[in-house]
Amino acid sequence: MELVDLILVFILLISALSVMFFEDLLYIILIFGAFSIVLCLLWMRVNAPDAAITEAAVGMGTTILLIIVMTKMGRRPE
Repeated sequence: MELVDLILVFILLISALSVMFFEDLLYIILIFGAFSIVLCLLWMRVNAPDAAITEAAVGMGTTILLIIVMTKMGRRPE
């Protein structure tokens, strides 16, 4: 594994674990979006462009959908 791959995997681990420490839904959704983008980059690094395109489309679509739902629910749990 190259250094770039290790950095991307480290960012994935940090973003996955950081979700546990936030209560604000907007921060959690944005971290999810960043996770999806980094995972898309990782798929491109391992020469899987079809998986990268799918991850980008599904990840960003889900992020947008979650932001819409959050605006209806509110940002913080009651």
